[in-house]
Amino acid sequence: MNRVLPLLLTFVLSAVAFADDDVAKAKALIKDGKCAEAIPALEKLSKSQFKKHAGAQASVMLTECYLREHKREQALGLSSKFLEYHVSSEYRERMELAKAMVTMEQGAVYEGVEAMLRILAYTQNPAAKAHTKDVLIATLAKDLLNADQLQSLLEKYPVDKDVIGWMQLQIGRECQNASRYRAARYWYKKVIGGGYAENLTSTAQKGMDSMKNMNAGKPTLLVLAPLSGSFAEFGAAAVQGVYLAHEKSKFKDKVDIRIADTHADAAMALMRTQQAISQDSIIAIVGPIMSAPAATVAAWLGSNFQNIPMLTPTATDDGIAKLGPNIFQVNITMDNLAQSIADFATRCLSIREFAILSPLGDYGATMSQSFTQAINRRGGTVIAFRNYEEGRPDYKTEFDLLRDVRFKQLNRRRNIARGVADLDAVGPKERRSYMQDSTFEIPGIFIPATNPGDAGLMVGQVAFNKISGIRLGTSGWYGRELLIQGKKLADSSFFSVPALDMNSEGDAYKNFAQAFQDKWGEEPGEDKVSGLSYDAANIVFEAFGKNPGDLTSTINNTANFKGIYGDITFSRGANTNSKIVTVRKGKFETMDGCKIPSLEAEKAAEEEEKKKAAK
Repeated sequence: MNRVLPLLLTFVLSAVAFADDDVAKAKALIKDGKCAEAIPALEKLSKSQFKKHAGAQASVMLTECYLREHKREQALGLSSKFLEYHVSSEYRERMELAKAMVTMEQGAVYEGVEAMLRILAYTQNPAAKAHTKDVLIATLAKDLLNADQLQSLLEKYPVDKDVIGWMQLQIGRECQNASRYRAARYWYKKVIGGGYAENLTSTAQKGMDSMKNMNAGKPTLLVLAPLSGSFAEFGAAAVQGVYLAHEKSKFKDKVDIRIADTHADAAMALMRTQQAISQDSIIAIVGPIMSAPAATVAAWLGSNFQNIPMLTPTATDDGIAKLGPNIFQVNITMDNLAQSIADFATRCLSIREFAILSPLGDYGATMSQSFTQAINRRGGTVIAFRNYEEGRPDYKTEFDLLRDVRFKQLNRRRNIARGVADLDAVGPKERRSYMQDSTFEIPGIFIPATNPGDAGLMVGQVAFNKISGIRLGTSGWYGRELLIQGKKLADSSFFSVPALDMNSEGDAYKNFAQAFQDKWGEEPGEDKVSGLSYDAANIVFEAFGKNPGDLTSTINNTANFKGIYGDITFSRGANTNSKIVTVRKGKFETMDGCKIPSLEAEKAAEEEEKKKAAK
């Protein structure tokens, strides 16, 4: 055993010496510019000694030789394997740089530059930092990234003063090349006043001087949409809708489009808006599409830039349009839907007493609150309110509580009529009999169900639990499931629906859908994000054609805009074009004011028959 150890040690040392000798020979060849000759020895050493220091060193040299010999796939494969295995190697920065260079050569320039910026962010190796910095600056100088890509990287990795200066200079150049002169001046000024090297500041100054006779640049429509994260699919649909409207517009050569990723975040949406307005000639904004970012941007824009209209295509939270005269909501808000059915019930049906059965959740709570406020303003009263959990098969408990409240109200009225002193007095037998056998009438029963199937089930539950009255709802009712689940009991119910939900079969929508299919190779989504964004952009272009100097006033003073789902009618910035729908003989019918068209036709026919019979 004692003899084996010295022999083994001698073998290991000789192997190390041999490996070191091979590395030294490879270095000499590389130094003489003979990378191709060094590759075979380095490949052998990298494979046999990969886990060891000499093998790691050989792997780095081999990868760099692969790059010089334009063997990209080999360089990418070896660098990826190395980075996965040698997590804390002293050569890690060199391998990450090599991989970044291959990535860029294969066309992914943004990803390659981002990788180099990451190296600068963490490396403590002066030589690696200097080399990476040189490669990065040389890459930036080649004009391979657009202004938006550069700005995104600058926000994520403000890691080195010289690199920051180069990125700002390149953003200025890209903006100038795109005729975005206001933005170019913004970035050139940052370089000139940033205390950078003379070559940077002098180049930026030359750029400024070359634009002395240029105006701010093309009018620009800013699109705020989430292009990354959980809501990226909706953001992409919004952008598709805007681009299609721009392409079909007669102003496509006069108005630019700028896209900004909000990440569906309110703070990010505001920052993107502020950046765009400081850098470009923003004439209008389409978006944000989510309510929280829309409210944040609207509050700032409505206070500071009322000449720039903002049209959110899809946000439905109440009050966003009230944040400024330049803020518009293309989609119908939940508040407007609730007000619409409340107005119809009080004005056309003369109902003054209502019960509310509200599903648990934000939708039910918002609709119920808005409906209650609207009823109170119109002289009505909500006499009972109950929450329920959607999807359950039975709601006897909720309806028993509703019946109990109604019994107490009716009992007090009977005692008032009888002249009884104690208005709450009731015999136990009378109460029991009444609660068990009587059908209670509540003139109006508002149920803001979130979907047609649940609305149909609740219609049946109302009748089953011996409550009569006119059933009322909102847009959640609209769908075939209401007719299937509610059957005949759904007849003579009424609910409010956005007008845009009623016109998906019209010619305007069909033309849009065909154009969308032709351009994007897919049908527009049923969520209407692309269609509403298309409408929002067209409203901007129509206003621009009428009065490019004052889009806000033009939009406010236009009675109706023709949308693909029907007319868009703004009142204080909110689209108020909703419809009242009823169910008659198992079919949906749109109300004409307070009249049901088919019923009016039947009455007219009956009158005509009576006249004929009288003659």
